[in-house]
Amino acid sequence: MRRIIGVVLTGLGVFLLATGLLVRFYVGPTLIGAPTDVYQVTRLKADNATYLDASSVTLRTGATVVATNTTRADVKASGDDVAVWDSGTIIQDTVRGNTIEIQKARYAFDRKTGQLKDCCGAAIQGDTNVRMDGVALFWPLEVRKKGLEVFDTGTLRAWPVTFDGEERVDGKRTYRFVQHVPETKVTGKVPALPAEMFGRPEGDPAVETDRYTKLDATYWVDPRTGAPIDQQRHVVTTLRPKQGPGSLVVADLNLRMTPESREALSAKSDEGAEQMRLLETVVPLAGIGAGLPIMVAGLILVFGGRGPGRRGTRRGESPAARR
Repeated sequence: MRRIIGVVLTGLGVFLLATGLLVRFYVGPTLIGAPTDVYQVTRLKADNATYLDASSVTLRTGATVVATNTTRADVKASGDDVAVWDSGTIIQDTVRGNTIEIQKARYAFDRKTGQLKDCCGAAIQGDTNVRMDGVALFWPLEVRKKGLEVFDTGTLRAWPVTFDGEERVDGKRTYRFVQHVPETKVTGKVPALPAEMFGRPEGDPAVETDRYTKLDATYWVDPRTGAPIDQQRHVVTTLRPKQGPGSLVVADLNLRMTPESREALSAKSDEGAEQMRLLETVVPLAGIGAGLPIMVAGLILVFGGRGPGRRGTRRGESPAARR
């Protein structure tokens, strides 16, 4: 019986020990990464904003503008190494009910590094010819302070972000990164606008223009998970005549994430950090901590013997009979 119990304990100890090591070095690294079933809605709000009302060709000022982003993962297109997320943003004047712009993007990226990939139908505004680089909606799991670039959908390229210190957001420690996109000419057809909007005499021919944009963005990132939990974006769009002087600011939006969206992202980041802690630390340590002593106890029962100087006695035989 002693030997049977020892064998059972040894087997159980080996199982627990192997499970802890397997979770730490295989299961954890396999499971930890960008989710492939994500669905989230976030909002950024700008007060005292300026934008061009295209329906009436009127420059609106002092507006309240909200950018609502919906992100949904494409489960079927995603895999073990690559996640595919579809992102749509509607920018609206909440008082007048005007839709200022609709942005659509499909991102494919490495589930651990966040590095964008040109596959799986990745596109900006449906254009699959756009070459993507850097990171976008998902940052590296182990966020680093140097060498990061974030893709900008306005200029269709990645720009560096600079680590700007640590800051607490709603009590949570974060890394703050800043990004500056200089005024850059962007592609896309722009309708001709009335001459007087550029300070020219009324009745002059409509003015053909080029569009320029610049961006100053700040990202607050949870260093435990690499998840952005807050964001501020100051976007300025200017139209410049193809010929002659003049310019017109047609968008000046200083957008900041709403408290509700920030709290939701923070809660998701906490959940992700706890799952990572379980897979990287708690489960492996529990398996190893319980398995090792159980295995040792089992081995002692199996191989420990009866001790020195002790000999077995055959049934019915007295010790004197063996002399």
